[in-house]
Amino acid sequence: MSSLAQPGHRRTLKHAPVAPASPPFIQWFASFLREELKPYPGRALLALRYTVAATITMVLIVTFRLPGAAVGGFFSLLLSREAPINTLRGGISIVTSFLRGAAFLLMGAILLVDYPLTHFLWVTFSFFVAFYGLSAMSNYSAGTAFAIVIVLSVPAWDQSGPQAARVVANLWVLGSVALAVTVTIVVEFAFSLFDTRDELTEGLEQRLEAVRVVLKQSASGAVNTEAMGKLAQFAMIGVSRLRRLALDATSAREDTARLSTTVALVGRLVDILAPFRRFDTLTADDTPRLRAMADQIAKMQQKIRARTGKQAIQPLRTPSDGPLILLGLEQTLDLLRISLSPAPGRSFALDQIFPAAPTILKPDAFHNPEHLNFALRGCLASTLSYFLFNAIFWPGLNTSLFTCVVTAVTSIGSSRQKQLLRFSGALLGGVVLGIGSQVLILPMLDTIAGFTVMFAAVTAVAAWILTSSARLSYFGNQLALAFYLIQLRGPSPQTNLAIARDNIMGIMLGLVMMWLVFETLGSKPAVQVMRELFAENLHLMAQLVTPWPQGKPADLQKIRTLREKISQNFLAINSQGDAVLFEIGRLRDQSLAVRARLRAWLPQLRSLFLMEVALLQYRLQVSPRDLPAPIPRAAARFDNEVSALLEGTAGAFRFRDTSCEPHNIQMAYADLEHAIFDAYHNEPPLRSRAVLAIAYQIIELACRLLGEVNAAAFSGAPPVGK
Repeated sequence: MSSLAQPGHRRTLKHAPVAPASPPFIQWFASFLREELKPYPGRALLALRYTVAATITMVLIVTFRLPGAAVGGFFSLLLSREAPINTLRGGISIVTSFLRGAAFLLMGAILLVDYPLTHFLWVTFSFFVAFYGLSAMSNYSAGTAFAIVIVLSVPAWDQSGPQAARVVANLWVLGSVALAVTVTIVVEFAFSLFDTRDELTEGLEQRLEAVRVVLKQSASGAVNTEAMGKLAQFAMIGVSRLRRLALDATSAREDTARLSTTVALVGRLVDILAPFRRFDTLTADDTPRLRAMADQIAKMQQKIRARTGKQAIQPLRTPSDGPLILLGLEQTLDLLRISLSPAPGRSFALDQIFPAAPTILKPDAFHNPEHLNFALRGCLASTLSYFLFNAIFWPGLNTSLFTCVVTAVTSIGSSRQKQLLRFSGALLGGVVLGIGSQVLILPMLDTIAGFTVMFAAVTAVAAWILTSSARLSYFGNQLALAFYLIQLRGPSPQTNLAIARDNIMGIMLGLVMMWLVFETLGSKPAVQVMRELFAENLHLMAQLVTPWPQGKPADLQKIRTLREKISQNFLAINSQGDAVLFEIGRLRDQSLAVRARLRAWLPQLRSLFLMEVALLQYRLQVSPRDLPAPIPRAAARFDNEVSALLEGTAGAFRFRDTSCEPHNIQMAYADLEHAIFDAYHNEPPLRSRAVLAIAYQIIELACRLLGEVNAAAFSGAPPVGK
């Protein structure tokens, strides 16, 4: 035990493998586009589903001359495609949120728009509520729908005419969205009858196979460019889609936490090996290690295919020194083995007991000041845009309000990423394809069949981009939206070029306002947000590991809240990591180095979280009052020591305080083991044995992470905590 509890034991890398020096932004961006747009298995079918749903929606809306055609087409692309049941739930959530937003808007409009002062106050308050909902609602698509219906409908109430006509126009937009959602759900269920693939299993297996092939070829002394190219493509695509699929764990699969950890570790394997090119530095002594890792991956592939396999995978027995690339791969494979291996004894899903009811708002919706700050900044940007296009009597610039909603995020990198993709998507979709089709193609079309072919072709291009990773998919969404806003403005194809001009100018106005407000009033660099979220997860996990405070029964609601917050933070860290790539300036190289180090530690922290959840699953089956008295006391001491170790890791991470030592945790584990064996006369039940086994793994993972964070503090690595 003592050897496991030392920081730096076995797989701790004093100099963890980091990404090579970053290329210039332009060179990186060209490579980024090249890899993102390459085909991958299942991409064509996914793009086809997007295209069919949007095209059928367009035909129905144009045929029946429904207002709001562009919004309907946009929402047909916004819905989740992870699984048909997810599409159904997302569709219901979007329509419900649209109803809420429309009800809020209409109630305020009918009461307040008749007087200039109350009208302006109502507009400002509506923008505030829209952005607060965007930040505080638990479902992002639902929050987006809620905000969009408000910002799209507000300008309509500035126009003259009877109120009844404006109310009807707003309701027709809701009808277009409901139609788009219905069509998308039907298309997804129809395709599911013919497509029986498990995308999550297939995606994990393909990535593991790419890693296995490169390792096997490296052991033979000849790595071909095709194998490395495939690995590089998977590294560029990332695992964001697989991560979303893992969040939809069903009874046929493991729990969500285990699946998410598996996805993160497989992604980490790809990230470690993809940039490595110095295979000539590996010697003949490394060949057995390479073959052993390839064989280990083959066993993992079999286990992933089997899904319910109960046989544990044995750990690799390799030297504790050697090339850094091999140490990094072996460490990640060991964590992946733990993630795939079942714990001894009986387990259960935490949500099987007193399941938490789904909520519209996030748990911290009314006490987290970040939601208020976000809403105030979004409200200010939207109000400035609204004031400006009304002051110069240019109502066509109201697309600036839509831009404020879809580019509003919390960090500078994320905001700049969305602004860049929003503007470039609008240029391609609005100017090149929208105006280009108006000038060159529409004069030759005289039937809806020809227009449908053109519409489907543009939507197919947008859908192909939309099926890229999260770093580029937004561009496809905005390309389609800009095209729809021009071509679907009325019941027939548009030939008025002023519409395209107004859309582009409105988007530019919105981007300028968002830049002025979000990048000058409190927004943080994406890498700083990554650091804060990583440190916050360490603190939250320190709380999660103590379910029996002072020997009292566990507070299940608090445990669920902590678990969900930690999971959300992991997703946010990955999202901010993508946004770092879009930040520029003299600190970009340092930010990329910090990003690489955090991404190297993230799978370990996920694995530690997985072990904490597994330990909770066993311990929550009983109350501490039903156990022999020595066991809860020893368990409480062990929990406190693990909590202190995680807090110490957070201190080393944030302040380079390396004073934390894990010696006491060894004695705490020994006391827990002694208490359990004494209480059950050396024959503890399987559940207790499982608790000891998982506690042992927690110590190993926590001490390993502490060792690496301490090593980074002593090395010349860029600071990660400030």
